[in-house]
Amino acid sequence: MKRIWAACLLALAAVSVTHAGSDEAWFRKLVTERYTPSVRAALLPEARSGSEQGFKTEDARWPYIYSFFRGYLHALENTPGTMTVGESGGPHQTGFAAGILYFHRLQSTTNQPFQLTDFGYVPTTARGTYHEAFEESDFHPDGSPETWWVSFQVGVIDRVAAKLSEKESDLFDVRRLCTFKGFLSPDNVGSTGHLNQYDRDFIVTEITDVQPAPVVPVSQEEPQEVDIRIE
Repeated sequence: MKRIWAACLLALAAVSVTHAGSDEAWFRKLVTERYTPSVRAALLPEARSGSEQGFKTEDARWPYIYSFFRGYLHALENTPGTMTVGESGGPHQTGFAAGILYFHRLQSTTNQPFQLTDFGYVPTTARGTYHEAFEESDFHPDGSPETWWVSFQVGVIDRVAAKLSEKESDLFDVRRLCTFKGFLSPDNVGSTGHLNQYDRDFIVTEITDVQPAPVVPVSQEEPQEVDIRIE
């Protein structure tokens, strides 16, 4: 699944002129509010060093720093695909890539200290309906008005598709009732997903239940529904 964040970050940059007066103030505020002191203490020195090497002004350095944190978190989420967060060579894309590299550098020496819960994610099991299409990863949890942008960790879709003898690309090309287990992003981060149309990110670590795709009846008889549970 390919996740595209360019529109999100461009919107943040535009809003910063109105609400904060400068990119420095706006992105400094985001980093301070969204990340705990322990996360900031661990990541900010490396992010600051990279920003100073690549950019001359604080208005460019703080977008780099903000995106560095986002890149580190993206690597921690362990989801496949790529994300575009700005122009090539710009502070957002450069910082994001540096954050990913820093995560893997620490991971290779077993010095990566964080879990998703350190970034405010909450362990969650949710039942609802899910559909995936081009620029859509749409989960409607039961009993909630929200819509969550789903990202599956590496191997999750492969395992379930193999159990059901279906192609990975066809598994959710129609909306299915299912139960997902994973980590739900904090509700104070703001809109996310394609064009910021989603309320939260849901990082799925396991699919525990999925019903078959709806059947188009070939006669007037009602199709029979069968519940498939993944053990």
